[in-house]
Amino acid sequence: MHFKINLTLIAVLAIVLFFNIPFYKNWLDTNIFNQSISYFTVKDQLSVEQRKAARYGSSYVIYNEFVSMYPKLKLDSPLLLLPPEKFLKERGVNGLNVVEPTVYYYLTGKKAVWYDSPDVEKANCALLPDNNGKVMIQRIPNQEELHKLLDIYKKYKLDL
Repeated sequence: MHFKINLTLIAVLAIVLFFNIPFYKNWLDTNIFNQSISYFTVKDQLSVEQRKAARYGSSYVIYNEFVSMYPKLKLDSPLLLLPPEKFLKERGVNGLNVVEPTVYYYLTGKKAVWYDSPDVEKANCALLPDNNGKVMIQRIPNQEELHKLLDIYKKYKLDL
């Protein structure tokens, strides 16, 4: 009996010490104990979309706006080419954090690739800046245009 109690106390102590390491304490505070995503904050938001927007923030809202543009582009199975964030910043786009393709899939349910992904040749649309500091999704008409984009993107390091 004493062995089980001691083992439980050691496990609890290990967890408490683990979450006192600054990196993990920060994760715990921002993801678990974050007041903006607490139960009391989101309990009145009845729709799933409202709760997701409150939980995942602007990235969820922005990237799902992009997904809503897919039907206008008439893409059967869209595969979005994500640009390097430095590329967008150099062209005056501020306030948009480019997420990893896996995060994009998590937020939207749609696939995306980086310029160095194995399936990049299948990309049929891209997230591109316009001249006003905004981004939009454009269809990639052919492989020649895709390779022009890839040549531009390869000048930038991917920051995760």
